Formats: sequence, C-alpha cells, structure tokens
Amino acid sequence: MTIASGFLSHATTAPDRVALALGGDGGPHQWSYHTLRRGALTVARALRAEFGPAPDPGVRLAVRLGNRREFLEIFLGAAVAGIPVMVLDTAWSDPELAAVLDDTPPARLFRDTPATAAEERLPPGAVVDLAGPGFAAWLRRHDSHQLPDVDNDFDEVPDSAAFYVGFTSGSTGRPKGAVRSHRSWIRTFRHYTDGFGIGPSDAVLLPGSLAHSHFLCGAVHALHVGATVCLLPSFDPAAVFDHIERYQACHLFLVPTMFEALLEHARRHPGRTFPQVRSLLSVGAKWSPARRARAVDLFPRADAVEFYGATELSLVSVLHGDDDGPWESLGRPVPGVEVSVRSPTGEERGVDEAGQLYVRSDMLFDGYLSAEHTEAPDADGWFTVGDIGRLDERGYLHLVGREKGMLISGGLNVHPEEVAAALLRLPEVAEVAVVGLPDERWGDLVCAVVRWQEGARLGRAELRDRAARHVSRQKCPRRLFETDQLPYTPSGKIDHRQVRALLLDGRQGIREVL
Repeated sequence: MTIASGFLSHATTAPDRVALALGGDGGPHQWSYHTLRRGALTVARALRAEFGPAPDPGVRLAVRLGNRREFLEIFLGAAVAGIPVMVLDTAWSDPELAAVLDDTPPARLFRDTPATAAEERLPPGAVVDLAGPGFAAWLRRHDSHQLPDVDNDFDEVPDSAAFYVGFTSGSTGRPKGAVRSHRSWIRTFRHYTDGFGIGPSDAVLLPGSLAHSHFLCGAVHALHVGATVCLLPSFDPAAVFDHIERYQACHLFLVPTMFEALLEHARRHPGRTFPQVRSLLSVGAKWSPARRARAVDLFPRADAVEFYGATELSLVSVLHGDDDGPWESLGRPVPGVEVSVRSPTGEERGVDEAGQLYVRSDMLFDGYLSAEHTEAPDADGWFTVGDIGRLDERGYLHLVGREKGMLISGGLNVHPEEVAAALLRLPEVAEVAVVGLPDERWGDLVCAVVRWQEGARLGRAELRDRAARHVSRQKCPRRLFETDQLPYTPSGKIDHRQVRALLLDGRQGIREVL
C-alpha cells in the first residue's frame, strides 16, 4: 500500500464524491474523486514516460506551489510513479531556497512563484511553471492520454520506498530535508483515523499552506479515507468560517496563531458558532486553559486536540480536550510510540527528571536527504531531534526546552541564530540577541534586542522589511528592543538567558522600538 492507494480506491467506489474544495477568487471550486484521480494518474503516466517504470533512486521532484489542485495531483501522481517529492516553502527567502536547490537539486521543479536565481541555475527544462502554459505542455509531451478505468498498469511501489521530503530547520537554521517512506505515513494515518475519528463522510478544513507537513499530511490522510479536503489559497478567518458552514466541515487543522486570529475575528463579528466541528487539531505551541475555554464559545462540541511531533518523528503524543492529564503537558505517547528520556551520557532518566527525548516507532523518517546531515534512527530504532523533556508518574510527556534554544513561533521552527545572522547583515546593527518570550497567540514571540551602530537606528517595520531579504518574514522579530550594552557570559558571548530575563523583568536599560 502507498499513500495514494486509499485515494485511488475511493475514486473507484465513490467517484462523484467531492474530493477537494478550494476557496478563492470567483467563489469556491470543487473537484470529484474521479476528476482528481484522472489528474493524478495523468501526472503519474507522464513521470513514467519521462523517467521510466523503475526510476533511478536519485530522481526527485520538487514542488514550490501555493494551495491548488495541481499540488495534490503532482504529489499523488509522483507517489503512484514511485518518485519522491521535495516540498519547498513558498515563504522561504532566496538564500534559504538556494541552500536546498544547490545542495540537492531536483530533476523537475514545479512552481507557480516568480523565478529565483537558484532556480535559474537548474539544468535547462528542469523548471515547469504552472503560472503559464508550461505544465500543460509538459503533460502533453509525456502523456499518451490513454487513461484506463483502473490503475493497475503501474508497477507496484513498495511501501518502504521514499515518497516525501519535508524540510525542517537544522542547527544552523538552514532547511534540511527529512525523507519519509510510504509506510511511515500509512502508519501515521491509522492514528488520525482511530484517534481523531476522521472518516469518509467528513469534510476536513486545512486553512494553512500544504508546504507545512501538518496540513499536507492532514490533506493526504483525508483523501486516504475518502473524506472531502477543504483548502484556502491563504489563511483568512472569514473564509474559514464560511467554509465550515458551506461544507459542514467537522475537523479543523490549525496552528495556535490561526486560532487566535479566528477568535479575534469572532470578537469583531459576533453571533456565529460552529457546533458541527468535532475536532480542532493543533500543533506548534501549547494552548493555555484560557484558550481552551474560548474554544468552547466558538466550537461547543469540538475536541481541542494538541499533539507533539516533528517531521522526523511523525506523531509522538496527543492531549485531548477531555483528558484528565495536566494541561501543560503534551499528552501521552500514542500507541506504538516509545519515548526514552536520557542524560547527556545516555543513561535513562527517572520520573520527572529532564533529559533529551528519544523516540522509537514505526513512523520515523529514514534519514536526511543531504549528505551533509548523516543523522538517522540508530540500530535499535531510536532518534532524537534534540528536544528536552520529562515523563511524569502518569506517563504524560512535558517539553522543557528545545535544542540550542530553537523557538516555535506560530507553528514555525525558528532558530535564533539564523535570525540574528540576518539582522547582523544590516549595517545599522552592531550586536543583536534574538530570544523568545511566552505569548498566548504565537507560543514563542520572536524578539530582538539590538545595540545600534553609532548614530544609526531603524524602526521595527523597516528592520523587519530589510531582514526579510535574508530570512523568511515569519521568522523576523515581532518585537524590537534597543540597548546601549548587551550582557555577556564569562567567555565573552552574549548571555541570551540574561537578555530574556531582562525582558521578562522589564528592567531599565532595554527600551522597546516601535
């Protein structure tokens, strides 16, 4: 079984069921399972014609696309053809994109975004532009247009084969690709089906970018079980509420920043509730008791579900809204997932003792795409992304910290080092410390404390605009502070812990810049 098997099966047994509904200009558009299947198999056939029935293991595709029908057709078609897909984020800065394409260039890159210098360095013909006639021409060039009613003309793809490369920030903040097999996602799907109750009669709303594995996995799982996938071109609270009502969506995938925006929209436009929603599925940051209480006002029958995982680890633990465990925890590990808390020298920690979290399950990734990153599950199947946590006496997992101070802001991994490097490229900045402050909306609010070059100063908006040339705008500081002197450690490095403490204490000497 591959991640496309369930989808193809439902396209045969229920061809007229709505597979995909996409909001946007001119009102929502929708496609049946039959139509989406035809598109996916057309792509699969074109890929087989170009790369052969047994593609070389080094052949990879890349998509740099917004939320659109063709994204899913290419992704599913590649899965049928046995070719893995690198999913590139359209929000990446040019240096971030270049770091990936120069290191691990794809055989074909499908895009609907403006050309970049890194893409221009790919071989001639490697880029297929969906914004123009390029995609249709590529299909015509390679597809015979003989679309049978069954898909058994494709050689079987083993479930151990790679199908997806999801990108996560490494210790330097540069995106690195984690390779996943069909088997790892199929075994993740069973937890989505059993744990969250998603089935063929449901509509699943995913208002975020498919470049985020949370939303992509949710979409592919929904098609796997025969549900209707509801997407938006970009996140918009009013459109989310309209889509819930139009399609009677009963499962809503979110990150906490989206939920805060929904609450704010509801405050400004009161009077609507959505009792049809059965689950709110959130990753990226903890929900406070106050946030959970406010969820009931909008979604009175919804299970507010938080889960912990990573691109490399897949699903690790889940906390349901009616769970009697501590709200500040990450819930209990899901069935089949083992968690080991270890000291720096590898000894197992005791109850409530913090240590590095190691995870073992049948959902882990295979390893990283780049030869520069050799980390992979060890011989016994254990892997760590460097998070620090503890297990309490009831088996609930608590996150204590993240490797090298990595922040999660709005569901996005942010390394302070990469943000600081971008800010230091600005001539006005002499020194900078980037830290996270707790925030109910963002989880970690990215803040920068700057010591300016003599006679220089920038406002927050200008600093963000200029830094966004070097790092994704989502990672740029949301609050900016200035100081005449940053604190240092005995070794002469900026003392980031002390900087954060000064901000939390509101001490003099650090002033906010608006």
